[in-house]
Amino acid sequence: MLRHRCRSRSPRPIVPPSLRDREALLAEFVRLYWEPPDFPDAPPWTGQRAAKLVDFRERLTSEAERVAAIGEDDDDRHINCEEALDGRLVSRWQRFVAMYDLARMSDVLFRGPIESSHEVDIDVRLSRAMRRVHESVTDVGEFLRHVAEFRVSAVNVAILLETSRGTHVEQAGDCEDLPDARTLAGLLTRRCGNDGCEEVIEMYRLLCQKLAGVACPMCGEGFDEAESAGCWAVETGAPGSPTASVPKVLVPQCGHAVHTACFGEHLSSNVGAGPRGRCRCCGASFGWTSIDIDPLLSTFTEMNR
Repeated sequence: MLRHRCRSRSPRPIVPPSLRDREALLAEFVRLYWEPPDFPDAPPWTGQRAAKLVDFRERLTSEAERVAAIGEDDDDRHINCEEALDGRLVSRWQRFVAMYDLARMSDVLFRGPIESSHEVDIDVRLSRAMRRVHESVTDVGEFLRHVAEFRVSAVNVAILLETSRGTHVEQAGDCEDLPDARTLAGLLTRRCGNDGCEEVIEMYRLLCQKLAGVACPMCGEGFDEAESAGCWAVETGAPGSPTASVPKVLVPQCGHAVHTACFGEHLSSNVGAGPRGRCRCCGASFGWTSIDIDPLLSTFTEMNR
């Protein structure tokens, strides 16, 4: 009976995304980043622009769920760790990571706050899909080897945004400073094995350059490349997760960056009490999103060892 029901649906085959398909998704990602606000002075995270971003994220997330076999028939169709590695399971892994990585990075497309119900919905669904994929992994090394080609390079996305700036800046409105430090910081939290150490350091140097003349609101010091570029490495996380590390600079939604060490002391100490959860420079909420979870957790863990 189960076989009959599955045949009647004629499900789409699950195949790894082609290079052309992946490039098309990246091109759409870049185009949406530079999508202009609905009208002058409108926040870029509102209106029809936001609706287009939500649609893009929904498509990526729904495809990730489909590949991870999570849907209305959750008990009927699922990734089976006993499925032979004859290409079927590997194809699932490869297609999944391509959709998952880009969906996670898409937080930066809003260029500002994300509507909370949408953010939570996407985060929960992606986390659930990733857990299901993890259930199919019996050898982490084998999984990482098979999906390496399909991981989305954070450095590559950052370079695409940076190099497309001249083409899009006129149509995108008042955004000559984009991609800004917040965008780069967000993308770099999603770096993977395809991002070389030197490339990541160069991106953090660029981030510091974008913060030239800006001082940390907690210590008053600037963000020079020698001291603030890069990360402190810590133990790696779960299979398929980004390399766990603590960036030396955190950039909240308001753009007033803070040294991670200063922020950690703020979290773990009652000394120098200020507004909790708010920027000491402008008073705005930090507005952390799901893309910030890994560095924030790593920061808190490291500061409390």
